[in-house]
Amino acid sequence: MARLLLVDDHRTFLSGTAMILDKYGFHAQVASDGDQALKLVEETAFDLYLFDLKLPGMNGFQLTQATLERRPEARIVILTGEDLADHYDHLIEAGVCGMLEKSLGEEEFIAGIRLALQDLVVLPLPLARGLRTKSPLTLPGETEERPLTAKEIEVLRLIATGGKNKDIADRLFMSQRNVEYIISNIMAKLNTQSRQESVAKAIEKKWLRLEP
Repeated sequence: MARLLLVDDHRTFLSGTAMILDKYGFHAQVASDGDQALKLVEETAFDLYLFDLKLPGMNGFQLTQATLERRPEARIVILTGEDLADHYDHLIEAGVCGMLEKSLGEEEFIAGIRLALQDLVVLPLPLARGLRTKSPLTLPGETEERPLTAKEIEVLRLIATGGKNKDIADRLFMSQRNVEYIISNIMAKLNTQSRQESVAKAIEKKWLRLEP
């Protein structure tokens, strides 16, 4: 029986998903935040780890990093109800082996779990179809700069016009945490240290054009 660790802060989803896993012959332990999860990670080596991306305090990305520090061999699948495209690079680089949408049907969800347990990458088809190859490899010592997504450009445009994180979240109909995550991703791509520096660099690269 495969042992799974399921981490999600929504109790209804947590209990319902644990019941589904049990129905299909998996043994699932649950946690509602990163701190609880790491205690279980330190106590037990699970066959698969299922982490919600948007956790309070320590998010799924940070929990992935902390888990892999303790269990380098861990297979980690990220669960989310939001668009995964803007998080793809960060999560793959962090070491996850798959991403599953919470809206999946029961059979599709279990199929994804079984694939991950076989060391196969699991991705939603719309995300896989939207992936683009990275820019050519850089030489040692050079910094890789990747083009920004349309959503990242829009976030930068709103920053340039004075928008705060909450304003941007309201304008783009997303959570403030998601906006913060996108900004963090932008700075990682551009190798910048602030929001305004990111705007300036995107303009310099001609990825962002502001109306006069």
